[in-house]
Amino acid sequence: MLKNILYAADLGIYGPFILEHVGELANRHGAQVTVVHAVEPVSVLADALLSTYVPEASMHALKLHGYEAVLTTIRARVRQAFADDCIDYKGATDWLRDVQVIGGEPAQVILDQADVVNADLIVMGTHGGRSGSRTAIGSVASKVLQLSRIPIYLVPTVPVQLSLSHI
Repeated sequence: MLKNILYAADLGIYGPFILEHVGELANRHGAQVTVVHAVEPVSVLADALLSTYVPEASMHALKLHGYEAVLTTIRARVRQAFADDCIDYKGATDWLRDVQVIGGEPAQVILDQADVVNADLIVMGTHGGRSGSRTAIGSVASKVLQLSRIPIYLVPTVPVQLSLSHI
């Protein structure tokens, strides 16, 4: 039985499509949904560039207050984007418990939050299969799938084109 679903959202163009699946699962099972959006940490290169051009005292203040200010802005934007996606959703949305934005490596944020909310299921898009790629799922979905102790519901987000030679 599903009671708690974690929806790993990335604000991609397939968000409303994945939301349909999340809403249907939540309504069908009477489950609550927590939405989580992970914000990747600043890359080593970006950090090095900032360190080169920003004085140390300012850098400390930026890390202490600037990152949280950026996350606050991103949180507002994610919540608004999710609210916009819900407008197109045809069913009731009383299953929505919370929308969270958390800084960190996306797969780890998803796995950690699944534990925090005691999720019975993680729902996410596949986001793989880019042009020239031989994979059907992206790196975050792959890592979550490999490391999760709970079931994963992957929603295909890129049409797979097969030639007759693959069948």
